[in-house]
Amino acid sequence: MKFSSLVVGACSALFSVTSAVTISQINGHKYLSPYNGQPVTSVKGLVTAKGPSGFWIKSTTIDLDYRSSNSIYVFGSSTLKSVNVGDIITLDATVTEYRSSPDHLYLTELISPENITVLSSGNKVSPIVVGEWLLKYPPTEKFSSLDTRDVFDIPNNSSQVSAENPSLSPLLYGLDFWESLSGELVTVKRPTAISKANSYGDTWVHGSWRVSAKNERGGLTSLDGGKLNV
Repeated sequence: MKFSSLVVGACSALFSVTSAVTISQINGHKYLSPYNGQPVTSVKGLVTAKGPSGFWIKSTTIDLDYRSSNSIYVFGSSTLKSVNVGDIITLDATVTEYRSSPDHLYLTELISPENITVLSSGNKVSPIVVGEWLLKYPPTEKFSSLDTRDVFDIPNNSSQVSAENPSLSPLLYGLDFWESLSGELVTVKRPTAISKANSYGDTWVHGSWRVSAKNERGGLTSLDGGKLNV
């Protein structure tokens, strides 16, 4: 059994427009985009999925930097009729960071998309299988590089990922692992649901990888001393 899902400067009248950057470059290898707030043009990608308020695109340029996601969310429901899954497109947009709660991580996304051009249609869409290729199974012992001893170690602002914006180390830290897959269409083999769906229909699961500290209710427990199950 397998489960596929979508793991979400100006001065006066003078501003810069960055053209022909890749999706990987937009995402960067930290939690926040180095292009946050900037217009970008001629962004090229393969449409991998559509939702009620936008769609996701994956870079057609090969990038082997496993720290940076090759996919990104394009927000704008009015553009949905212009694209279909399997289209390779180019577009202009503005890079932004969005979160629905101050307790959440930011999601790098493209807003105000325009000049959408479909270059080709009917292209194959292949999800990333978690645990295969460069990305092994998610780390389960360390949460973030900001936690010097364990996930409960630093109670103040320095523990907020959005404030510190550290470089990603997906092979070492669980939170970094999933950030490196932000916006990607992924397959999780043999998923086990460990929560009810939230208001967006999102459900926490773990896959076929090794887990520890499974509790009596079938969920996973975060432990001190750097132990974390994701």
